[in-house]
Amino acid sequence: MKINIKNIPFFVYTFVTVIISLLFMIPALFMLSLGKKISSDRYLNRLGELYARNLFFTFGIKVKIIGIENLPKTNNICLVSNHQGTMDIPLIIGYIPKTVGFVAKKELARMPVMKIWLGAMGCVLIDRTNARSSIKTIQRAINKIQRGHSMVIFPEGTRSRSNKIGKFKPGSFKFAMGANTFLVPLTIDGTYKIMEEKTCFINRL
Repeated sequence: MKINIKNIPFFVYTFVTVIISLLFMIPALFMLSLGKKISSDRYLNRLGELYARNLFFTFGIKVKIIGIENLPKTNNICLVSNHQGTMDIPLIIGYIPKTVGFVAKKELARMPVMKIWLGAMGCVLIDRTNARSSIKTIQRAINKIQRGHSMVIFPEGTRSRSNKIGKFKPGSFKFAMGANTFLVPLTIDGTYKIMEEKTCFINRL
């Protein structure tokens, strides 16, 4: 297995932050137990925002957001985004002012602490090798949107590692259409330069 040196500080930062944040999840779980889902979502959204923005600040990465005023006010939207690199997810968590979950590959949940965090965020995990399982995952995502939770999909299914948009996977929009909600296009530009380019260090933008 090849290990990219520049990935080490990112994953160390993420791992430590996720473990610490588990302690801060206790208030959110308490609010959920009292039936206060909206308060819990806002709390988790703020927690994720702090993690993500501090991540970009720590590594000296500047972020420019254009068109945020066009984001629908409703809470149950589907963001459809291109997927350039590893930093796309922290970027969305930190700078899109909504509580969002992701349709993500199941491999991300191999670490127990990550599995807990992904579950708290409302993510659904997809097995890309199992078509039947993928259909069930799509239905779970539809249910979440119908219950008022926003979701993010990457129709390419994987990182492009460049500024080019890859071919969309079949069925990428099925759950969004089934949920009958706003489809909001999101364009990410430049994140592939941070960690995907072949250098030994995280690039500052």
